[in-house]
Amino acid sequence: MIGSRRITGLYGHAVFAVLTAWALYCWQARTLILDAAFQSFQFIAEGRPVVMVERFGTALMQVLPLVFVKADAPLSMVLQAWSAAFVLYHWGLFAIAFHGLKDHKTAIAIAWFALLFTGDCFYWIQNELLPGIALLLLGIGYLRAYSLKTPWQWAFLAALMFTLVYIHPLMIFPLGYVALRNDARLNTRAMIGAAGFAILAFAAKYLLQAPNFYDRGMTGQYIREFHFSLRAFLQSQSLRDFTAHLSQNFLLLLPLLLLISWFYARRRRYLHLSWLWLAVTGYTFMLMQRFLQDDRWYIQESHYQALALFVLVPLVWDLLPEMRWRPWLTGLVMLLTLWRLGGIFVLHEQYAARLQYVRGLMQESKYPLSVVAESKLDRKKLLMTWGLPYETLQISALESPDSIRIIAVADNADTFSKAISRDSMTTFLMFPRKAFRDLPQQYYRINPGEGWKPY
Repeated sequence: MIGSRRITGLYGHAVFAVLTAWALYCWQARTLILDAAFQSFQFIAEGRPVVMVERFGTALMQVLPLVFVKADAPLSMVLQAWSAAFVLYHWGLFAIAFHGLKDHKTAIAIAWFALLFTGDCFYWIQNELLPGIALLLLGIGYLRAYSLKTPWQWAFLAALMFTLVYIHPLMIFPLGYVALRNDARLNTRAMIGAAGFAILAFAAKYLLQAPNFYDRGMTGQYIREFHFSLRAFLQSQSLRDFTAHLSQNFLLLLPLLLLISWFYARRRRYLHLSWLWLAVTGYTFMLMQRFLQDDRWYIQESHYQALALFVLVPLVWDLLPEMRWRPWLTGLVMLLTLWRLGGIFVLHEQYAARLQYVRGLMQESKYPLSVVAESKLDRKKLLMTWGLPYETLQISALESPDSIRIIAVADNADTFSKAISRDSMTTFLMFPRKAFRDLPQQYYRINPGEGWKPY
């Protein structure tokens, strides 16, 4: 794909080696933040993979850090493994495609997906949509490699489709895109089988049972809060954020769209051309409308990663095979790769500054367990406030399991500090509170003292 099969393999492994090294270097910025800090606390406390809102596919990323937990490794090593696991997952999919399926097109698509529009989502690591899309790309390679003649091949396809459907609600759009366009030219038998299993999975998730509370609440906002106003849309924060990033990590979006459009127009494949623009503009508009006045770009960006699939599938399976690869194209790919890696590297500074702000809050805390009023916090620096108890727990536990300091957040610190149990960890979502005495003592030895006090 990049000059030759050998160069493609070297390129992909080099990209993931660099990303893994950077994930290890930036492990604190990637793991001591919001969901990542919360989830790592949960699986360390439980000593097993913890599935969040039925998204069981991403439990795979918890296996490596749990190996270190079982070995009683220091917390720093557990979290370093947690940080690396997300990149190693994508690297593993690349290796399966390149060495197992012998499909260099699928392999390069997985490698480019890890880079193309990646920015803040390298540091806000736990959005399940990203591993879902990468797994879908591998699924394309699997359907291209096997004709589904054995029961095991059908069983694997069923497991794949159920995993993709359950891994994130927005996977319906990448799945639908691949099915309707079929740029990878999958055979009819494979497509019907995959579609049938996907329909069964959607029925199992949404029809045979009530959707989980998170899908009803957060994802349901796409429908419940849709009130279109052209004036509000043109003045929206989401539109400003997206257009601003068209000159940053999304700089290649429009050039790639124009290149693929030119290719389809030259070959009079107008239906494919129409579907491409419908998918990109429709999905982008849907996200903009959902995050209309939301300034949390790091969340929006992770959802926009589906756009990478929309352009990579026609680019890799339609356009590039009909091009005559020249040495200067290899040079261009290398330059663009270095530019994208550089864009990821420079963002580390703002996430390191965020951690410094959290550490500053901890230094000013007078008690091991304290509750701070949300009005006293800089939400822009924290990104969101709900994760602060888990972030401060993990940061202090890294220093010593005997020097735990936890800062919880509430609208009214006085009322909340009196209401919360003095000998248990504050909680979030559907997880029950965990008593301090039940936490693994090699990581968290918490003396509640006088219990929770106002900050």
